[in-house]
Amino acid sequence: MGEVIEAKTATFSMLEENILLVVMKEDAVVDVPEAIENYHAALKLAAGRRFTALVDARLPASITKEAREYSANPEQYTNTIAQAVVVTSLANRLLANFIMLFLQRNKTVEIKVFSDYDIALNWLKEKIKEDQQNGGRPTNSKKLSFLSSI
Repeated sequence: MGEVIEAKTATFSMLEENILLVVMKEDAVVDVPEAIENYHAALKLAAGRRFTALVDARLPASITKEAREYSANPEQYTNTIAQAVVVTSLANRLLANFIMLFLQRNKTVEIKVFSDYDIALNWLKEKIKEDQQNGGRPTNSKKLSFLSSI
């Protein structure tokens, strides 16, 4: 694995060329400063490439209302193809579903919640293939986003 960025609320690394791995830290509380830090970590590792994000949110974490609002800005997802969020607890699944509903105004990035890491990773690989077949242009279907919220 290449560079690893340790942010306050998550650890960031590139799993593959187009797959950003984000591992949430236990009991992380994401507010606006942490959302900004996470956004910059993702940008740095993606290095201008289009990418997907595999968010490992199996540990308990929370996100403030202000961080959710900050994260709803579609401009933050210009190079993001799709995001898979892996959760195992009911509390984290409810939080992920709430965030998905909150961020419905972002129509360029697809998000899906999974309970299985490998299935999530395979879904992202399919999204990368679709993106490459589409010439790297976002599709117009209704999609949701999550990355800056983590």
